[in-house]
Amino acid sequence: MEANDLPILRYLYRHARPRRHLEFGTWEGRGALGCLQECDATVWSLNLREGETNEEGRWAYDAWLDEAEFAPGNSIFTRTARNGRTVVRTDALGAIGRLVHEHGLGHRFCQIYCDSRQWDSSNLPDGFFDSALIDGGHTEDVVTSDTLNALRLVRTGGLIMWHDYCPDVTAQQSCSSIRGVVDAIHQLAPVIRRHCGDWFWIEPSWILLGVRNDREYER
Repeated sequence: MEANDLPILRYLYRHARPRRHLEFGTWEGRGALGCLQECDATVWSLNLREGETNEEGRWAYDAWLDEAEFAPGNSIFTRTARNGRTVVRTDALGAIGRLVHEHGLGHRFCQIYCDSRQWDSSNLPDGFFDSALIDGGHTEDVVTSDTLNALRLVRTGGLIMWHDYCPDVTAQQSCSSIRGVVDAIHQLAPVIRRHCGDWFWIEPSWILLGVRNDREYER
């Protein structure tokens, strides 16, 4: 994201200037930091406290401790590899959103630790957020749940962004995370179209952008 898609997201935040931004999936916080630096938003972030696992049940995001970008002790999720080196889980408690805190912006960062499919958002009114980025779990069921939440919680005129969306077949064949996002979007297309009359892939990025403009929502 940081090399190709983050500049696009920063551009969107800089010009849309959301006040309340919702982020499904933060990892080390590059996307959240971009939003916080480009506008005056407060960011709400949903993440698994223990981090994600891949299809084989292994940690999805990790790094050798001596190669990690954050200081030892910042994460409680570590393990010792067979070669004796320490491996740190980079998307778990202590590492989630670390860049936000390292830049002194934690006072505008609201962290929620839970499976986003179990998140109770019932106390938040419709249209509470000005924008949302869906970049958490990349399986079809998680993307579906996060999308339906975003469609309710983002106001008319607000932005909904999906990361890891790419209609290119070659890209989908080489990356399972893209397939989950694309499958969910295609299944939800009638619903998204009803709520986002304007939605489009920003080629050649991995970003799908929707502008919330549901007429029923206005009444």
